[in-house]
This record gives sequence, C-alpha cells and structure tokens, in this order.
Amino acid sequence: MGNRKRHKNKKYKFVSLIEKNWQKIAIWLSGALVTLFLTKACNAIWPDTPVVVKEHTDTVKVVHSMNPLQVDSDSIIRKQIEHQLMNIELLNKYEEQIAGKRETAKANICKIIVGNPYSNSRGYSIQTASSYCFIEMNTNGPFIDIAYDFLREDYIDLVNTLCVKISLKDNNDGRDFIVSDMNYEPHKGNNGLLVRIVNEFPPGQYTVEAGFILKENRMDKYPAFYRQTFTFKK
Repeated sequence: MGNRKRHKNKKYKFVSLIEKNWQKIAIWLSGALVTLFLTKACNAIWPDTPVVVKEHTDTVKVVHSMNPLQVDSDSIIRKQIEHQLMNIELLNKYEEQIAGKRETAKANICKIIVGNPYSNSRGYSIQTASSYCFIEMNTNGPFIDIAYDFLREDYIDLVNTLCVKISLKDNNDGRDFIVSDMNYEPHKGNNGLLVRIVNEFPPGQYTVEAGFILKENRMDKYPAFYRQTFTFKK
C-alpha cells in the first residue's frame, strides 16, 4: 500500500509540474524542432564538408558544392587547360606575325643618302610621277609617311633616288621656305617603298613635294624631278 501511494504521489507531482510549466515546455519543443529543421535545410544547401575545386589558374578555391550530382571534374579541367593552351599558342603566333610585320616595315623604310648626289645640277625641271607610280602621304601620328607604289616592279630599277622636299609657307609674304630636302635610296625588288620622316616641325602650313629622279637624268644640269605635291597643317 505504501509503495502505491508513493507512486501515485510521484505521478501527481509530474503531472502537476507539466500543468504548471506546459507553456515553457511547448516553447522549448518548438525551438528545438525549428533548429532541427533549419540545420537539415542548411546541410542540404551547404554541406558541412567543403569541396576543393581545382582550376587551371594558379589559385585553388574552396567552395561549397551546390550540385548534388557527381561531375567528372578532371575531364572538364583538362578541356579548360587544352583550350587555354590553344589560346596561348594563337597569341604567340599573333605576336610573331606582328613582330614580322614590324621588321618588314623597318626593312622597307628607305635609307637617307648623305650628301648631294647631284653635284652637277643647278636646279631641276618638274614632271608628273603618275606615269610611273602612285604616291600617297600620311601625316596621322608622329611620322610623315610617304609611300611609293610603282606600276611595275622593274620601274624601281630606273630610279636613281627618291626625293622629298618640305617647304613652310610664310604667312606674312606668302613665300615658301625649304625646311627639308632629302634624297633616299630606293629598295630594289620591293614594289612598295616607304619614306618616313619624324614630324617634329613647328606649327604652320607645309607643302611636300614627293617624287624621284631617274638614273638617266642624274648627270643633267636640270634633271627631271617626277613628283606629286601634298599639303598638311600643324
């Protein structure tokens, strides 16, 4: 009998404790359930164990995997590396082509002739250059580029020197003053010849006479100057 009374008393006390604290117990259980739910949800999105993602760069990034499917990462990395190597190879070829074009441009720049190759001349007569070549001038940038494009490659063999005369117009009286008068060696065998002059002239209005003198006229007192005239302003 005594044991039964003691058991009933314990049961009564437990029920009474629950009745008095049921609100606190309900809040605790709700919080535990919410915490458990959020933990499961977060683990589904961001696993506890981080995944090391290899890249073909110099770095290694540690990120959480967002894709539950298994991917053959080695094959992807290999393809990325092959693609990158292909780009590097194309870039190297492009740089080689640019370097080759620069060397070609340098080789085509005609060399200045030091001194006067026409010591017997007392002047020159004017002729048009259009029967032999096209002449173009470009003043965009730090240089004055004058390109000669002969109608026939063998016409270059007839040329003694390329000639470029640059004159500055005086705004006060309208006269032209020669600021540069140079002769250049033609590059035999090249159908396109280039004369390049550093454009460091002071501001003003300039006239450029670009042309050539033939070998057959080099000893004349008034050799024929086959030319084309251009103007530019600084």
